[in-house]
Amino acid sequence: MRGVSRYIAMVLVVLLSSTGVAQAQWVFVARKAVGVVRQMAGEAEKGQGSGYDSATVILNAPAENVYRKAVEVIKASTEFRLTRQTDSTLTLEISDGKRVAGLQVTPIDEGLSQLLIVSNTTPSQESGSSLAVKGVLRVCNEMAVQCSAATPPANGTAKQN
Repeated sequence: MRGVSRYIAMVLVVLLSSTGVAQAQWVFVARKAVGVVRQMAGEAEKGQGSGYDSATVILNAPAENVYRKAVEVIKASTEFRLTRQTDSTLTLEISDGKRVAGLQVTPIDEGLSQLLIVSNTTPSQESGSSLAVKGVLRVCNEMAVQCSAATPPANGTAKQN
C-alpha cells in the first residue's frame, strides 16, 4: 500500500513539474514573437453575407495595461463606439455602424499578453483594408510598443478557392 502511495505521489510531482516546464517553453516561444502582428482574413463574396478579418500580436506588457489602453483608444475614437465592455474577461466589442469588431486581451505571463481583434467584413469593403490590423497597430502605437506586420509565408501555401 505504501508503494502505491509513493508511486501516485511521484506521478503527481512529475505531472505538476512538467506543466510548469510546458508553460515556461510556451512563454519562451511567445517572447520570440513579441511585436509581430499576424493577420488572417476571408473576403466576403457578393451576395454571400460577410467575411472575416483578424489580427493578433503578443505584447511585452501586462494584459491589464494593454486592455486599459485599448479602452482609452476606443473611447477617444470618433470612428467607433464601444458597444460592450467586459472587464472580467478583458474583452470589448466596438462598432462603426456597418461593421462589428471584438477585442480580447489574454495574459500569457506576468508581463506578457496577447491582443486579438476580430471583425466582420462586407462585400463592398475595399480589398486589402484591415480593420483588425489597424486596430492592433493603433494600440501598439499608443502604448509606445514597436509592432510590425508579419511577412506572409514564402512558399505560398495559403490558397483561396
